[in-house]
Amino acid sequence: MQTLRFRSLLMVGLAVLTSCYFCAQTALAHEGWGIVVDRQGQIYFADIPMNTIWRINRQGKLEAFLRDKHSHALVLAEDGSIYGTQEHHAAAVGSVWRVAPDGSFSNVLTPSRDFPLNLHPFTIDRDGNVYSTNSITFPNQSDKATLLKATPGGVVTIIAGGLRGYRDGRGGEAQFSGIDGMAWAPDGSLYVTDGAHVRRVSEDGTVTTFGNGPLTSQSYGEDLMGLAVSQSGSVYVADYSERRLLQMMPDGNTRIILETGLFWSPTGVTSVGEDLYVLEHLRMPLVLLGDVGIGPYARVRRISSAGNVTTIATVWGRNTMTSLIVLLGICALVVFVWRLRRRKNMRRSHS
Repeated sequence: MQTLRFRSLLMVGLAVLTSCYFCAQTALAHEGWGIVVDRQGQIYFADIPMNTIWRINRQGKLEAFLRDKHSHALVLAEDGSIYGTQEHHAAAVGSVWRVAPDGSFSNVLTPSRDFPLNLHPFTIDRDGNVYSTNSITFPNQSDKATLLKATPGGVVTIIAGGLRGYRDGRGGEAQFSGIDGMAWAPDGSLYVTDGAHVRRVSEDGTVTTFGNGPLTSQSYGEDLMGLAVSQSGSVYVADYSERRLLQMMPDGNTRIILETGLFWSPTGVTSVGEDLYVLEHLRMPLVLLGDVGIGPYARVRRISSAGNVTTIATVWGRNTMTSLIVLLGICALVVFVWRLRRRKNMRRSHS
């Protein structure tokens, strides 16, 4: 009877783990890349598995800043406001929200259901215009990849792009494969990660590839994610696929400034003065642990101007303690069953 119970528990455990694995494989665990630092030195970053915006306060304490916010990207405005989104697609109406410097929260853009921006990647300029890509869930959009601009009044225009692909050019002549990270440069141009490339979009809609060709290869359905542009013109890129942070100099040359190891990959980066702040998540398939809330699954690290790397905060899944207790219970049950069977075998040998 004890052996039968043990086998049943083992089968249930294997079934749960298998279902979690396939759920993570289906979602491809597309993590957030939003990370910003306010004027007080507080760090904010996006957590997609928990739909939470975290803050590391001035004392270094990690705290939940906003909950129920599915925002892959974050934007820090010149006045100190922080902007984020709820994704907009056919199944749900999204929004662009703002947290003012005084801490007040408001939705600055609540579009209608037929709003063409998906708000998955997004940024916002000093005039309040929102930039994002088209929503592939709308009819006749799956083969397109366009960069769109929406004014505060809701007027939408196409900045660049058309049919999905890869080509430099102006406006509709350009092609994108799939935009994730977006960041403004000091000269007013917009840099985006587009698959394995970094692209520059000028104010007149001219798209050019920055650097010398593709920067990475695709792994687990991911490649480049977040990026940041420094005041000196360097572009810092989170290469999720190859588990590294890249620096692209103004002349287009590239160097590796951080390798995150076997288990972690960078998803987002921001620069503050001479320091860099890097958001990292577990790699596939380990990222499924974050989806089910077990163990450490996200962390923020700082790279000083001298190259020193420091871990500032680590996010642990809320089910970690429960899972540990269950695991210890299973281990205790295994030991109990083993000892019980051993005693029975010994009695049989003596009889």
